[in-house]
Amino acid sequence: MKEYGLYIHIPFCKHKCYYCDFYSIVCLDSSLINSYIYAIEKEIIHFFEKFKIFYPLISTIYIGGGTPSILNVDQIEKLFLILLKYFNFKNLKEITIELNPESVTEEKLRYIKDLFFSLTSNVRVSLGVQTFNESILKSIGRIHTQRDIFNSIRLFKKVDLNNYNFDLIFGLPGQGIEDIKKDLEYISKFMPPHISYYALTLEDNTILRNLGYVPDEDLQAEIYKMIVDFLLKNEYNIYEISNFAKKGYECLHNLGYWRRNEYIGLGCSSSSFLGDIRVMNLSKVYEYVNFDFIYEIEKLNFEISMKEKIILSLRTDEGLFLEKDILDKYGNIIEKMIKEKKLVVEDNYLKIPIEYKFISNQILVEFI
Repeated sequence: MKEYGLYIHIPFCKHKCYYCDFYSIVCLDSSLINSYIYAIEKEIIHFFEKFKIFYPLISTIYIGGGTPSILNVDQIEKLFLILLKYFNFKNLKEITIELNPESVTEEKLRYIKDLFFSLTSNVRVSLGVQTFNESILKSIGRIHTQRDIFNSIRLFKKVDLNNYNFDLIFGLPGQGIEDIKKDLEYISKFMPPHISYYALTLEDNTILRNLGYVPDEDLQAEIYKMIVDFLLKNEYNIYEISNFAKKGYECLHNLGYWRRNEYIGLGCSSSSFLGDIRVMNLSKVYEYVNFDFIYEIEKLNFEISMKEKIILSLRTDEGLFLEKDILDKYGNIIEKMIKEKKLVVEDNYLKIPIEYKFISNQILVEFI
């Protein structure tokens, strides 16, 4: 029986961060959030009918945003009562939920732990740290403090939630080498099992971009090398360009994306990958709560699918298996970049060496 990943987008925040281009709205209205959760059930029914999927088997769940931890315990319970009604979780291998430090409470963590562990033994929480530097946090519109981060970690340990991720960014305004060194010192103190460390990129609709901020790519390259060196010394595996994990703590849901496994996305701005089609939910919150589900459907032909496979696989530590179709079409490009040492072959898998990972986009663009 086919298995799917399941992504649920919670598009609500207490405050909009200045670098964020994910779809979300500032919302402190609990009634609107309740309406959104109710609309998720309506979308499930609509989605299943439209794409002929019924009671699918789910391998992983990822709840992202926005700020999923803006939900209170009752709202989390309502969401999962809906999911249990329409999805088959008998083979569930992982659940992840994103948390912002300012909205982490002991009550919420205990509830999440008890609920999620009733479905799977692999429960992950991802903490939106971004940086430990309070002045930089303020400059990017984050509303949590360093103390909030420490309190969240303390609560993780108190309720025995040991599989947690730090979500961090480098290349932020005013952030230099010494600031990164300090962040790495905090990482060495807590040693989370998983770290996502992203180079800041700014889309046109972000506040920082509109203010004219442009990340220094040369500085980011230097910082990335420092981060990689530090994490390798501390026995983290670079299993994807921006993701580092202790052995056995890789995020299975995200691995599913990079391996092009099929997945279902629910909520505003979510996407789904179903065989040979990609589905984008274009609905905004007020359309969504009125059950106006707007989809854009893209048919993926063989060439598009091949390019996606190459780009996603080369981001990972596993690399790209060199099938005949790939060699027939891209053999000359691959041979050229192997000579330039930008790609290497190991056991018939094509990989980007560590020293070229930061400029991976310059390599991947050759296949587009």
